[in-house]
Amino acid sequence: MPKREMHLLAYLKTGPTGIHVGAWRHPDSRLDDILEPSRYERIARVLEAARFDGGFFADLFGLYDIHQGGFDTYIQRGGQISFLDPMVVLPLMARVTEHLGLGATLSTSFHSAYHLARLLGSLDVLSKGRVAWNVVTSATDLEARNFGIDALPPKDLRYDIDDEVLEACFALWDCWEDGVFVLDKERGVFGDPGRIRYANYAGQHVRSRGPLSIPRSPQGRPVIMQAGASERGRDFAARWAEAIFAAQNRQAAMTEFYGDVKG
Repeated sequence: MPKREMHLLAYLKTGPTGIHVGAWRHPDSRLDDILEPSRYERIARVLEAARFDGGFFADLFGLYDIHQGGFDTYIQRGGQISFLDPMVVLPLMARVTEHLGLGATLSTSFHSAYHLARLLGSLDVLSKGRVAWNVVTSATDLEARNFGIDALPPKDLRYDIDDEVLEACFALWDCWEDGVFVLDKERGVFGDPGRIRYANYAGQHVRSRGPLSIPRSPQGRPVIMQAGASERGRDFAARWAEAIFAAQNRQAAMTEFYGDVKG
């Protein structure tokens, strides 16, 4: 019987707490370094030493203001706040580790495909292929309003756009072949343009010509993660995700979820 190994992925937040909103009150919880680079470097070192496969940051573009019409209680009690952008924190963690996977949550509702492909691809190159993208469509109108949008599109439309953003990003990441850099000083040849092509992606909602301005990472692109539990979310995960973040209240429900997605 082949040996099976458990993969460990840490759920992280750039704020006072994670899933348990009262965890920051534990006597051993550190609060003085939430905004310090050393906090995230320490977390990265601990995870790598413990042989975790990686850690990923959940994120929200705003402060929840749905309780009693404002964010007062949310701030006062210490909710799941994301103070810092994960894409700023992850390079700190990359510098002090060699093997740890580095995951960020980024929304396809507020970023263009080219921006996402370049941002994530850049860190994937610099970290030597250790980046994961937790793909979300976002779920709250409070986030939409921060981007000048009154309300998010309906869920099915968001997932239609989601699919096209992923298709466009994959096309952009494939614009570069390996071996573009020649670096021949004597002949004055920096690179081989024949190994770069346009993406020319055109969907119903998303368009991007390319080519991307960065070379391929070691494995070509970031790992794709997803956390949707709805029927459409499960379909998206089954098509795109290499890792799925899931939470169910009962073992039977998780077994059903696993079987449905793998199905």
